[in-house]
Amino acid sequence: MTEALAIDDAIEYPTRDGRPVAETPLHYKRLADAAHALFTRYESRPGVYVGVNMMVYDERGNPRRFLSPDIFVAFGVADRERDIYKLWEERAPSFVLEMTSKSTRNEDERKMVRYARWGVTEYFLYDPRREYVDPPLRAFELVRGTYRAMRPVTLSNGEHGIPSRTLGLELWLDGSVLRFYDRATGRNLLTPREEQLQAQAARSEAIAARSEAEAANARAAKETAKRKQLEAELARLKR
Repeated sequence: MTEALAIDDAIEYPTRDGRPVAETPLHYKRLADAAHALFTRYESRPGVYVGVNMMVYDERGNPRRFLSPDIFVAFGVADRERDIYKLWEERAPSFVLEMTSKSTRNEDERKMVRYARWGVTEYFLYDPRREYVDPPLRAFELVRGTYRAMRPVTLSNGEHGIPSRTLGLELWLDGSVLRFYDRATGRNLLTPREEQLQAQAARSEAIAARSEAEAANARAAKETAKRKQLEAELARLKR
């Protein structure tokens, strides 16, 4: 065991595969939106790791044996930063999301065999351009070692999509945007742009509330001054 660890330590496992993170600006933006939503959901939950475009190695001693899921979520793992993910040291991801594009449309389905061997419970395929996957959001659930297609259903928010039991979220498409609906809160997980707009709205409300409070204080001070002036005038007339 010690010798195997020494050999493994001597092997360099690259952190990048030389391929672009996303094929088009749209793919990059949609990947960033989805990753942000899941990062935000799990950042304060111990034992959960969200990986984005990370090299996942599944054979000790073989740096050529890897896949790089667009997004994966693993549960029951150590709370630490990682540059790569080694399956002989970590639990396999429970959830994988691949964004399909022109260059990956064939390999995304071939990856299913490897993901099944890893034990990935749910495998989602998402086509933001609606060109290569029909329907543009598909999902598969691992059942006795084989993936079975998950049927789209009407979700609790009234939209058409696919619930993920692994994440406890409901996935649906809002145009080209992949949304994650949380039944517990009755809301979608926010994109970075939505968080920015929400923060701006909160600041505007705070400024408006402060202005209203200042105006109310000014009116009260004016009324107090006027009342004191009248009281002083009455006192003068009584003398």
